[in-house]
This record gives sequence, C-alpha cells and structure tokens, in this order.
Amino acid sequence: MTYLQIALDFTSMTKALDLVMAIFREVRDRRVWFEVGTPLIKSWGLIPVRLIKEATNMFVVADTKTIDAAELEIGEAFKSGADAATVLGLADDSTIRAGVELAKTNGKTLIVDLIGVQKPYERAVQVYSMGPDYVLFHIGVDVQRARGLTAVELVKEAYRFKRETGGRYCIAGGIKLEDVDRLLEAEPDVIVVGGAITRSSNPVKTVLDFLEKLPK
Repeated sequence: MTYLQIALDFTSMTKALDLVMAIFREVRDRRVWFEVGTPLIKSWGLIPVRLIKEATNMFVVADTKTIDAAELEIGEAFKSGADAATVLGLADDSTIRAGVELAKTNGKTLIVDLIGVQKPYERAVQVYSMGPDYVLFHIGVDVQRARGLTAVELVKEAYRFKRETGGRYCIAGGIKLEDVDRLLEAEPDVIVVGGAITRSSNPVKTVLDFLEKLPK
C-alpha cells in the first residue's frame, strides 16, 4: 500500500479545516493521511492537530520539523492527537533517537525529514539505523523555486535506500499528478502532496485522481 499524505501548508486554520472536511466527507480511504503543515503549526500551535484528529479520526501527521528538544515538541504533538511527527535529519543523532523512543513508547510514528541534507542517501542510511518508522526524501519550496527541482530528482537515491536497507520512505517536493507513475517505479511508501491538491480548483477530485493511481 502507498499512502497519500496531504500537506496542509496554510497559515489559516479556517482554510485548512474547510479543506479537510470537504475531503473527509467525500473520501473515506485509509490511504489518506492529513499533514498539519509547519506554517499551520507555527500560526496556531497544535490546536489544528487536535481538531482534525477529533473531527475525522484519520491518520494525522504533525510536521513539527523538530531539530532540538524532541521530548517537548514531539511529546506535545503526540499528546495533542498526532499519529506521527517529524524530526529533521539535520538534527543531532541524540534528538533523532529521542524522537524514535517517544514514538515507540506512545505507539506512534516518527518520520525523519531530510530537507536541507546535502547527502540524502548517506544520511538516510545513518538515521535508519536509529529506528524511525519512515525517512522522508524532501525538496523544500525555496529550492523548488530557486533551482526548479522537485522530488522526482530524489527518486534514484530514495529507491537505492529502500533496496539496500528495506526501510520505508516518504517522498515530497512539488509532486504533481503526472509525476506519480514515475515515482511509483521507486516504490515509495508515502507520497506527500501539497499545492497540487490544496491549490486545485477541485481538491476532492484531485485527491481521488491521485488515489486512483496508487496501489491499494
């Protein structure tokens, strides 16, 4: 199964909740994860995490992008109802290990986000040995705009990681519907999509179009 993680990179909680409920009313598919994006968390704290979890009972990712104080940041995300949280691959190994331990203790999921990492394959192998549930190969928005790169550029390294370690991985960064077939060749476990859905003229239909392409 490949999951579709919908990145709610809003600063408006109203817009985020309206979109979530529109999708939830029409799409009851366990392959859908809702990601409370970092901008939303910075604007509203963990309130959106709790609201989305209580309203939908679907899988909710808190994109905390923790780089320090894992026990505080990730711990609070889990207390607020998040099923998963993210820690940066740029963080010290001790922070990543703390996040992994918190996830295991609470029966939750820990994702290590490799955004900004200069050698993503090498760091992916390093952090995988620490026990996270997923490693996220990620090209950030600023890099997409400045250099015209998207997640497709990471496919070879991501697939190499999966083949050689057996680890599960997510992939994110400017993914569009037409990219999915190419990405699926590299067997991702989670495809993270933001603007292609949230800025679509018909987000619900776009979600269904993505799900149509993904293996069940």
